[in-house]
Amino acid sequence: MLLDAAAVVKAPAGNAVSGSLRGRMLLSAGLVLMVFLGIMGAVLDNAFRLSAEEAESERLLLHIYALIAASDEADASDASSLYLPEALQEPHFNNPGSGLYGLVLDADGQEIWRSLSALGLNLEAGELTRLDGVQAGQENFGQLDAGSHHEALFFLSYRIIWQSTEGEASYLFVALQDFGPYRQSVAAFRNNLWGWLIAGVILLVGLQAAIMYWGLMPLSELETDLHAIEEGEEEYLNGVYPREIAGVTRSLNLLLSDERRQREKYRNTLADLAHSLKTPLSILKNEASRPELNAVSGTLDDQVDRMNEIVSYQLERAVASSSLLYGATVELQPLATKLKEVLERAYQDKGVEITVDVAPLTFSADERDIYEVLGNLLDNACKYGRSRVFLRIVGEERKLSLVVEDDGPGIAVADRERVLERGARLDSLERGQGIGLAVVAEIAD
Repeated sequence: MLLDAAAVVKAPAGNAVSGSLRGRMLLSAGLVLMVFLGIMGAVLDNAFRLSAEEAESERLLLHIYALIAASDEADASDASSLYLPEALQEPHFNNPGSGLYGLVLDADGQEIWRSLSALGLNLEAGELTRLDGVQAGQENFGQLDAGSHHEALFFLSYRIIWQSTEGEASYLFVALQDFGPYRQSVAAFRNNLWGWLIAGVILLVGLQAAIMYWGLMPLSELETDLHAIEEGEEEYLNGVYPREIAGVTRSLNLLLSDERRQREKYRNTLADLAHSLKTPLSILKNEASRPELNAVSGTLDDQVDRMNEIVSYQLERAVASSSLLYGATVELQPLATKLKEVLERAYQDKGVEITVDVAPLTFSADERDIYEVLGNLLDNACKYGRSRVFLRIVGEERKLSLVVEDDGPGIAVADRERVLERGARLDSLERGQGIGLAVVAEIAD
């Protein structure tokens, strides 16, 4: 039995977030915001990428138109004599390695012209096939993966029919652009997008935290008011609460009022019982002083005095405003020795031997509480043990450990909680009402 008030209240285990309503709501809102903004970011990123690809397609188509506009034939009567000038108005076509390339292919897929920028560009047969496959007046936009002779490229091909007085010829105009500008544009957009989204998440989570703090403030006020009741500073919940918890506070106030009425009723009943015992005890004490009872008068006097102390103790508890009674410091060794002598006389016929191992120590408590606890525990041990009972008391700081052992059958693990309940008895053969251990547990509490 451990007499330690701090050990009475057991809080459920858990970390700070799972144990806090505000923390749970904030974590949930933060996760929802991150998922939502993550999906929105992915959608916007994909939309921008598609838009950038569309912009590349339109830009390449404009370059195709510029190439067609710059085209001419050497012989006005020969449609197959198409040529383009070496230098074009678009400077990127004139600079080798600029990333913008122009090609012109004839109807057989043979290259008849390339821009100065495409001097080092080598396309494989399969890639040339991908550039073709369109009818006249149609455009073909796509991508070429990086190869051994070039980086990844966007391409747009456009087939035209060139007519002259003597006939017509088919030509495929091709404009190619490396991924550099596209990648830079997408990377810049992504950096801005995710930077703003992360800043938005932080801002929204902070705003949500402020909203939750304001919204849950009545619960914090309720906790403060309950603590004030626990400390005895207030009797009821007197705060003004929102509708959602006003019903709970009304029910709590009704419960507190009912509990006070019940406690007052129990005090009065206990006071009446203790008061009614005083007169019979006085008669017993007077009778014990008669000469013919000299042989047992000492024992009777001791027990009557003890009964008077119990009655006085219960009267004090009945009229006290608090159930916590703190008396002077108790010397435990003399108290344990006295109980040992009384119980060995009481169980003399059974031959019970009580061994006491108590160091000279003191404990800050009401002596009658300690007497009640030790008396009940030792009496149970003497009653259900065979012949040996052992008592050890160890104290440290504000804790007192009372160990009572006997050589009886003991209590099954499954019954150790039930035996502490008021009125619960595991043995119907021995006399008793089943309240001794309940009293011990109550005092320890």
